[in-house]
Amino acid sequence: MRLFIAVLAVLLAGAFSAMVAPDAQAKGMEYVGVKECGKCHKKDKEGKQLSIWEESKHAKAFENLGTPKAKERAQKVGVTTNPQESEACLICHTTGYGEPKSDFSKRFSMEDGVQCEACHGPGGEYKARKTMKKISEERGPDGKGKSATAEKTGLKFPGEKDCKVCHAQERQHNGKTYKNPSYEPFNFKDRWEKIKHPIPS
Repeated sequence: MRLFIAVLAVLLAGAFSAMVAPDAQAKGMEYVGVKECGKCHKKDKEGKQLSIWEESKHAKAFENLGTPKAKERAQKVGVTTNPQESEACLICHTTGYGEPKSDFSKRFSMEDGVQCEACHGPGGEYKARKTMKKISEERGPDGKGKSATAEKTGLKFPGEKDCKVCHAQERQHNGKTYKNPSYEPFNFKDRWEKIKHPIPS
């Protein structure tokens, strides 16, 4: 009888661990916001990524939804509400739109627009300097190699395909198709030159 109880306890413990593990992992993959990223990525030795982002259209993506021009454009594709409150606009003018509130840190602000994590993935697991250093070492001197640590912690290195999720004529979200009223032909090489932010070797 004691053996049966012991075996049952082990099985139940394993089942419980299997149930809570996904939640624990998901909790780590939270959006921390550009203010958190900027603590390190503002220095010369890091490539001053923060200032590059601040001068980009990505940084003003949410703010621009409040302009008369944005409202006029939105109406042309059927958005009759405030663009700053419309899913049709927020899916591409903010970061992590539609994700559970629990996936965002207290410092995160939607009003900061298209932030670092819109392209690089939620930073809760990779934001630590030690983790970033390890990822850099794994990728090699040219910064183009693969990193098991980056994959494990959710850090992404986006390319043209990722950009075209939003820089497209329309986007699918929650089973709906939304048209992009400000779409312009997207030349990845030209656009990348305006926002590239490599870490100096």
